[in-house]
Amino acid sequence: MANVRIDAQGVPKAPVYEVTTPVLHRSNVTAPDSADPTSAGQGFDCIGYRAVRFDIDTTSSVGLSALTVQLLVWNPSADKYFRGALRSFDAANLAANPVPSLEAEVRGAVVFLKVAAATATSLSLNVYASLS
Repeated sequence: MANVRIDAQGVPKAPVYEVTTPVLHRSNVTAPDSADPTSAGQGFDCIGYRAVRFDIDTTSSVGLSALTVQLLVWNPSADKYFRGALRSFDAANLAANPVPSLEAEVRGAVVFLKVAAATATSLSLNVYASLS
């Protein structure tokens, strides 16, 4: 059962969602990923949490005009990552918001945010992750 808030009369009010402090998931990514990671150890463990939020900091990139990221989910039975949804940002998106965030329901899985494609003079991005 989820944690719930109790009002002054002892009546449950609503579920409590704990949010973790963001931690660095990927550092100084300078090129799109040429392959998927090969082990769960390279991913972000979301055990005990329902959702993950990835914060993508592209402010150190030069001339970034397109970025596509993809959620990968570790399948321990198959011993590999399976590809999830893609999200693309064009030049207008990135100019308006060079630090986008993405949320995904992961239900305790190990996940990895893959840089599927990027167009930039010089790519440099960091990805932070937090759980809720």
